[in-house]
Amino acid sequence: MSISLILENSWNSILKIQEEAYTEILPEDINVLKSKWISSPKTCAVYLNNDNKILGYLLAHPWASEVPPKLHEKTQITNSINLYLHDLALAQEARGKGIAKHLVTNLIDKAKSQGFAKIFLVAVQGADMFWAKFGFIVKPNALICPSYGDYSKLMTLELTT
Repeated sequence: MSISLILENSWNSILKIQEEAYTEILPEDINVLKSKWISSPKTCAVYLNNDNKILGYLLAHPWASEVPPKLHEKTQITNSINLYLHDLALAQEARGKGIAKHLVTNLIDKAKSQGFAKIFLVAVQGADMFWAKFGFIVKPNALICPSYGDYSKLMTLELTT
């Protein structure tokens, strides 16, 4: 099993995983997801099993604003010291096996080595407890687009080199 960069032929699997993972919010269009990857391919990844089947993915890109991007909107290439973790999702069969932890720690290591100062994200579907395990903290009263669903929370992780 390994973490790999996303390739053009990864997208059918990514779309299938996204559909399985999100039950409380509307899945995003492939062109919207690809815009995250195109803006920062080195901070996006897939997790492959021994048969090279994609079991999970992570999309992250630089973002200059303190207000998180809206869902369902394409991302433009941006220079920023802040990294927005747009999406982390796993196939049903991959859950509970530590794969998400590997993808997140890989991103944190890459973000530090690439000089990012902070990673931020919007926790959805009650995932804030998961993100807290990595040191992400909730930013109270943050402006978040309603498309993220009820009870979504903005969370940040300050990076130290």
